[in-house]
Amino acid sequence: MKLNYFFIFFPVLFVNVVTAQQRKLIDPLATKETKALFKNLYKLSEKHTLFGHQHATEYGHGWFADADRSDVKSVVNSHPAVIGIDLSELSGQPKAQVDKAKAHLKKNVIDTYNRGGVTTVAWHFSNPVSEGGFYWKDSVSLPAVKYIIPGGQDHGKYVEILNDIADWAKALKLPMEILFR
Repeated sequence: MKLNYFFIFFPVLFVNVVTAQQRKLIDPLATKETKALFKNLYKLSEKHTLFGHQHATEYGHGWFADADRSDVKSVVNSHPAVIGIDLSELSGQPKAQVDKAKAHLKKNVIDTYNRGGVTTVAWHFSNPVSEGGFYWKDSVSLPAVKYIIPGGQDHGKYVEILNDIADWAKALKLPMEILFR
């Protein structure tokens, strides 16, 4: 039996009454790109709603890894304004697989930016203690945090993973911001 999926998206209206004084970033050291993104998003919010979709250009209904494709584009002839990616493949995998994932995600972020879109980043972190993906897979009853904080037996692994993610983000080298959620 073939399953057909039908999604209905209901627009949600958020009304936000904010004075110009209240409309400011809390980080006084925000980059010019962050300030520009904040300003543009606020200005757009006055008359527009930006639609977003997680993994929009990575896979969809009946396709996987097709160039310049998304289910949203197939329906409305335009990619979503906000595209979500996940860094889950950048930890807990063999180096060759991580390197391939880095290149793929970098291309996704750059393509989204070049279309005028915004990228959000999620991270289903692969647990360096149980090495079982982002789900806890072993019989250890203590939370992973005990092991990854300074002094913990897996702190070094954790710092290495964080540094690797930071290096990936720095390598984007574009005058843009991504939203980490």
